Amino acid sequence: MSAADYAVMVPLSEAPNGQLRTKDLGVALGWDRSRTSHQVTRMVKRGLVAREFCEDDARGSVVGLTPAGKTAIEKAAPKHVALVRQLFFDPLSDDEIDALGVALDRMLVAIRQYAAEEAPAEVDHGERRPDRGRAKRRTGIQRHV
Repeated sequence: MSAADYAVMVPLSEAPNGQLRTKDLGVALGWDRSRTSHQVTRMVKRGLVAREFCEDDARGSVVGLTPAGKTAIEKAAPKHVALVRQLFFDPLSDDEIDALGVALDRMLVAIRQYAAEEAPAEVDHGERRPDRGRAKRRTGIQRHV
């Protein structure tokens, strides 16, 4: 299973009824519409997910795990968790993990405050500039000089 497959299947496995609108899946992944659509199409062809028309919006679609997809994510998840633990937590002492938790909590507070008070209503999707990648343009991140 690819990292992209795993990334798609995690939010689907956590969603009510194991389904999400394709648009909402893309938002959860931080992917654009095209990337999400192409990845879902590849996974449909391999039987990991199914795509259906959205009853609420004729233009939209809903993506859900198939039984084969559910089996695949259930098989992969313990290995993924073990790898994350091995790479990110095992090398740290308990004190370092505590300090990391404090630092991440502070960052989360700052992110939430920014999102609530400072975030622009709309992100500028202006013309592509050579010094800015697609992700920076999509998130509205500006270079500080």
